[in-house]
Amino acid sequence: MAKYDWKQLEEEYILGDYKSVSAFLREKGIDNTSGSSKKATKGWKEKKAQKEHKKSTKIIEKTIEKESEKEAQQIVDIKTLANDLALNIIKANSQLETYIIKNKKKTKTVKYDYKVSKPQEETTTEKEEIKTMNGIIDRQGLKMLTSALRDLNEIIGEKENTDTETLQKLDEVLKGLGGVV
Repeated sequence: MAKYDWKQLEEEYILGDYKSVSAFLREKGIDNTSGSSKKATKGWKEKKAQKEHKKSTKIIEKTIEKESEKEAQQIVDIKTLANDLALNIIKANSQLETYIIKNKKKTKTVKYDYKVSKPQEETTTEKEEIKTMNGIIDRQGLKMLTSALRDLNEIIGEKENTDTETLQKLDEVLKGLGGVV
């Protein structure tokens, strides 16, 4: 009767891709009907099932971890965008009553040749001035800011009273100016 390293065979079976203990033993050329081989292989099937269960559990955990990291990064990106939007809203709010005025002045100079009764030379000069002036609050701009604040509130997902109060105050200001929200 041959002596086998049952610990080594057990490890090979558990780590291998074998359908059953008897198929494994057959492949190794070991008689699986003898009492000694049955005694030596007792519990292998359960150990293999435990190993497969641990493996699938780890796969699920790793998958969940990767998905969580991806979602966390998306949340960070959204919050960064929301912060950028908030900064732009603050900047736009300070410019609601500022208007840009452009003045263009064209000057055309013509030298006329009276001998041939035709213009001899033409020169056109353009001068553009850009000024900023303060005036009344831009209602359309205020509406757009209010809408942007609502969107920002939804993006961040915080439904705190202060945000709601701010939006209500802006709505009242718009209605007071005759704007429609």
